[in-house]
Amino acid sequence: MAVSIDTSEIQFFLKAAAIHAKRLVNKSIDTYNSMLQIDPESAKEIHDELGDALESKGNYDGAIKAYRKILLSDPNNVSTLFKLSKIYILLGQNSQAIESLKKITILDGTIPEAFYLLGSVCFSNDATNEAWDALSSATTLNPGYADAYYKLGLIADARHDHDNAIKAYLKTIDLKPDFIKAYQSLGFVYEAQGMRDEAVTYFKKSLEIEQKRN
Repeated sequence: MAVSIDTSEIQFFLKAAAIHAKRLVNKSIDTYNSMLQIDPESAKEIHDELGDALESKGNYDGAIKAYRKILLSDPNNVSTLFKLSKIYILLGQNSQAIESLKKITILDGTIPEAFYLLGSVCFSNDATNEAWDALSSATTLNPGYADAYYKLGLIADARHDHDNAIKAYLKTIDLKPDFIKAYQSLGFVYEAQGMRDEAVTYFKKSLEIEQKRN
């Protein structure tokens, strides 16, 4: 029977051994025994580096395990919660992502990207009111957040609130003039209102930008 081995734990101890080896170079023999114990800060550092390395290799399960190890001793570590949230989003684990992102926004309400990601995931889960609030917070913290304005436009669009959708899309274009999807979305909103000339104008603009890129 094959034995299942958690390679992330093996890598952790290899990393720890490497750190100890470096430290022992400048330590006397008398301190050797104390150095055998991994202090909490070193353990967090090792798990963080291990998580980053595993994530970069596409080993998301291993990365999640490494980051969760940090949260066991430091549950309010915003940086680690952020890394976990992004992996959860990548894996489509929206409930876990929302939980982590909400915690981040409570611990530190000054991070626009946290509110943007929270709003995006809530919108994917059809929680439009929560999505709107989170994305609005993102634009308040960062008035130049074009992607957040675009998502606000999508929410207004979904609610058939054409006026606010148009305002959000126009703001997106003002901040990011080459945002093709914003031009296309504007075209669809105007078309839905029977404003064919305006719709054609923005559809043409989206095509012009696309052709320039090609």
